[in-house]
Amino acid sequence: MKNFYFILFSALIFVSCSNNDNDTSFELNGNYMYNIPNCDNGGNPEIHCILSVNFVDDFTVSPISITGGDIFYETNYSVNNGIIKLNKSSKFNFNVSFEIINNSTLKRIEDDTIWLKDE
Repeated sequence: MKNFYFILFSALIFVSCSNNDNDTSFELNGNYMYNIPNCDNGGNPEIHCILSVNFVDDFTVSPISITGGDIFYETNYSVNNGIIKLNKSSKFNFNVSFEIINNSTLKRIEDDTIWLKDE
């Protein structure tokens, strides 16, 4: 009976210690893109029809093309409960967050657009 309680206690400790708030069970690093439907830049190279966000490491995204213009941004991000939140700063003042769908798909929460990993 002592062994039963020991195993049960050990299992509870293992389960509680294995909970990770950063919960990415895959490699997030990489470039995710969204193609703007029916986009026509009229030949203007300053207007982009593809938006992108590049996860460089566990904290940084750079470059970010979020507006369709020719300005690219850099900021930090955090992951919590399957939600990626890009941090606002003086150089990046946008509300941008994503829901992790799977290892190659993100859904932008603000507009429900689907962003695919560039493999």
